[in-house]
Amino acid sequence: MKKSFFLLGFICVSFAFIISSCKKKEDEEPEIENLFNKSGMLSNIGNNIIIPQYEMLKNKLDSLYQLCLDFNSNTNLGGLNTLRSHFHETYKSYQWVSTFEFAQAEIDILRANLNTFPCDTTQVNSNISSGVYDLNTVSNIDAKGFPAIDFLLYRSNQNDTYILSVFNSSVTAKAYLLDIINEMKSKVTVVYNSWKSDGGNYVSTFQSNTGSDVGGSIGMLVNQLNFDFEILKNARIGIPLGKQTLGIPLPEKVEAYYSGISLDLILHHIQNIENIYLGRSKQGDDGLGLDDYLAHINARYGAGSLNDAIKNKFNTAKSKLLLIPSPLSQAVVGNSAIVDNAYAELQQLIVLLKVDMPSALGVLITYQDNDGD
Repeated sequence: MKKSFFLLGFICVSFAFIISSCKKKEDEEPEIENLFNKSGMLSNIGNNIIIPQYEMLKNKLDSLYQLCLDFNSNTNLGGLNTLRSHFHETYKSYQWVSTFEFAQAEIDILRANLNTFPCDTTQVNSNISSGVYDLNTVSNIDAKGFPAIDFLLYRSNQNDTYILSVFNSSVTAKAYLLDIINEMKSKVTVVYNSWKSDGGNYVSTFQSNTGSDVGGSIGMLVNQLNFDFEILKNARIGIPLGKQTLGIPLPEKVEAYYSGISLDLILHHIQNIENIYLGRSKQGDDGLGLDDYLAHINARYGAGSLNDAIKNKFNTAKSKLLLIPSPLSQAVVGNSAIVDNAYAELQQLIVLLKVDMPSALGVLITYQDNDGD
């Protein structure tokens, strides 16, 4: 009998110890997470990445607008080439803000208004021909923004003499180009001002709303980082490569088809997404980022850290993209294997960013896609 009581007592004590140990471990995990400076990370991303990059795009668009005014007054080859050069720089600047489609950018549908591609050239020509158009209508969503400027400044298989003749013979063509740039400039200015501390001060809201749930800043950031990365993988590379058309390439679907700067834009785009992950500014200043958050909670991937796995995959993906010969529209046809290798690396990276990282951070991916990731 005494032995039975002793055994029962031992079992009860052991069970209580196990319960206590499990509870202690469960309590420690949120404690470790809460020790991370989430507000500091969001402050770094908001003040040192988002606001400066919106300011950069705003300034580029302001200059592009002025150069277009000059070109419309004095339409010559020098002006056209100057406009093209600045267009390239402005389009690259856009790649550094396309990820931030929340807050005012989401309200204004900035991504769709600035960069719905491929361009509907028939609609562009119809608008110019009639001289009657409303850039705010849905029918014009793919007849404006960067893709429309790309078409107007380069066109398809046309020489510079022809392009200049179009502008010189059509006041409406000049007006349409200016109206497109003006709309872009206005929308970006509104979004930029909404973030500034001396404007709408959304940066303060962004910094203080540290939640990983739906509506929390970390939740929104991780969702948009992934959504934007999928645009890079699918719209910029996968669709032109033929991933949705049984392997039949669609070169005309690339971003910046007419100027041929697609690959340059892609490289800027992926660098921006990596910088957001690292908490690193465009100038290379390294602050708190999602990488530090994952390292702080010791998120694992196989036998190693998830942070190392993501950083290594970013490096591999960029190295594969650099191997693609320009322009991308020709590479998807003549060098499809090289493009496919890069696509495969992006596919592996999206799994880390969209599945493993959100799982570790307690973020729910709320957007829908249909590419089978």
